[in-house]
Amino acid sequence: LPTLSQLPPHLGHLIRGSFTLKWEKYERPADADDFANAIEIEGTTGSQRISVGDSVEPGEPPQTGVRTRWWVWTAPSSGRFTLHLSDTVYPEIKVAVFAAADTATAEATPSLVNLELLASSGPSVTGTELAFDAVGNQRYWISVGFHTGEYSAFVYLSSSASATLQWGETPANDSLAQAIAIEGGSGSTTFAIRFGTLDPNERNGVLGDSSLWWSFTSAKAGWYRFWLDGATSATLAVYRVRGAGLDGLELVARSHGGWQAPGDDDAIAAVFDAAAEQRYMIRVGQRGEREDAESTLSWEETDASAWLRYVGRQGASALGLGAPGTDATPAATFEDRGAMLYVATSEGVHVLSRDPATGTLARAQVLNMKEPKALLWDRWRSKLYAFVDCGLRQLAPGDEARRTLADEGVVERIDGQGLPCDVRVAFLDPTGEFLYQGHWDGIDVYGIVETGLTAVQSVAIEGLKHAVGSRAGAAVYVANDNSSLQVFTRDPNTGRLTAAGEVDLADRAVTIAISDDDAYLVALARDGTTDAWELTASSAIPRGINILAPVGNRTWRDPADGDCDFIAARGGSAAFDAFCRNSAFSVAIRAGDAGAVPMLEATDYVANWQADRFNNYIPEFKSQALATSPDGRHAYVYSEGDILIFERVGNQPPAEQ
Repeated sequence: LPTLSQLPPHLGHLIRGSFTLKWEKYERPADADDFANAIEIEGTTGSQRISVGDSVEPGEPPQTGVRTRWWVWTAPSSGRFTLHLSDTVYPEIKVAVFAAADTATAEATPSLVNLELLASSGPSVTGTELAFDAVGNQRYWISVGFHTGEYSAFVYLSSSASATLQWGETPANDSLAQAIAIEGGSGSTTFAIRFGTLDPNERNGVLGDSSLWWSFTSAKAGWYRFWLDGATSATLAVYRVRGAGLDGLELVARSHGGWQAPGDDDAIAAVFDAAAEQRYMIRVGQRGEREDAESTLSWEETDASAWLRYVGRQGASALGLGAPGTDATPAATFEDRGAMLYVATSEGVHVLSRDPATGTLARAQVLNMKEPKALLWDRWRSKLYAFVDCGLRQLAPGDEARRTLADEGVVERIDGQGLPCDVRVAFLDPTGEFLYQGHWDGIDVYGIVETGLTAVQSVAIEGLKHAVGSRAGAAVYVANDNSSLQVFTRDPNTGRLTAAGEVDLADRAVTIAISDDDAYLVALARDGTTDAWELTASSAIPRGINILAPVGNRTWRDPADGDCDFIAARGGSAAFDAFCRNSAFSVAIRAGDAGAVPMLEATDYVANWQADRFNNYIPEFKSQALATSPDGRHAYVYSEGDILIFERVGNQPPAEQ
């Protein structure tokens, strides 16, 4: 070691000075602080209130930690047992179990040097539990102490850390390797998780700090629902087996920790789409204090659920997207095959190729033009329309793959007049013969011919927010600024609209959508309130169903997070996905039994302050433009130059128009 004169000047200065060294005689407590005074505990299952002691006895094994105390337990039978510390505010304490290294001395008290470590809790699992294999009638010594070097052990010297030491038989399916096989399209099994543990390096936290495992192989493809009864603080997760061990598991579904959909009946449930003959691992975890009572794991075949799974964010630098300009309104749309996504920003129209399997995008082309306000794909003519500078430009794919676009110029009105500069929404009728452009003052109808656009009609509507045509083309619905829904019938031959009536909306809707089967309409308000209506053939006026309050907990958030601007229908069901600022949610209309009144219910909720059902965390974002892939699989949200990708779990492709 260096002398003081050999230390660097700044270090030598720090340690120079006068100090006082004090010492006094220490009376060791005559209790479990010493190995020889270990307290006897007994029973197949039991608990003991304990506290961490004052000192480390000379010669103690280093695995005991510091400030340790000792207990001794005689195994009533052979088998695997769990030791667990609960009811403590000190996660820094650990438990270890030892046996006599010489089995001949098992009935006697061995010395400290004659101990063999069997198991010790530690960071690779949790700090408060372990499991070990015991031999009937053999004695085992249990130490509880602070982890070596733990700060708390040397700061709170005047007080002891207390906990409850619990012991009992370890469940047979405590580890992944010992998973119990279950089978059949439906069934149930009982279990008790109190003495479950974690495998080394097993995920915990939101998935629970102990676990039990089952193995399930689906006989056929389809949706399955697993749920728990009798458990209050448990979690449920489903993994697809891709390889060996924990690293070979892919999380496909889990019970939602932050928000529970009404359709789950407040159950701890996980729903997933199973592949035929695929092996899955079912994991039940325990959060918080261990439950003593038995619980039941049940499963059954079920219908697809409308959920959202966050796939990821692709940045502006990778895709070449710029943030919207001051006056620009970003827009996005797909061509009908779903291979190319077109995005309008202040820089022009961006062409992005899409991988349908992963949903990821790649930059293909940028067409510079002055701040397009809206995009519309014409699948009848394989053209992209861009509303630019009070006009309509026509863009044609430059190759069969549609990876490039060529600007074919402005589509002129035959009468020489211009188009409204304000574009709120634009859509085509089911035949592609008529174009409907919605703006703040109403809707303009145009016929599409080879030489341009023919003006058909201008319908005055004060404060138009959004408009949508029915899939069959018989009606057009308009949400306006005075909290009403206006209904128009449409002449299929001329494209003209005729006012049919008006109904009040619950709130000031900013967007509306119609279900894939033309049976329902939903209106979304800025704060996330959702209004549902039933569309019938007998009347053009929709019939109100129910109003759904904003989904999720919004009590502590920034009020700006309530900005909900987009909602899109799902295929094959009366379900919808809504996208807001920093959050998104899914709703579905449940028809129920014959004669029952349909009900709009929330089915999922994701936000940047909680993980989705698949344990993916979502970054902050603004929903500024939305496009959904024609195959029904993905939703793309434009946010300040980036694109967030969501998988629409349980969705099907929309029906052909």
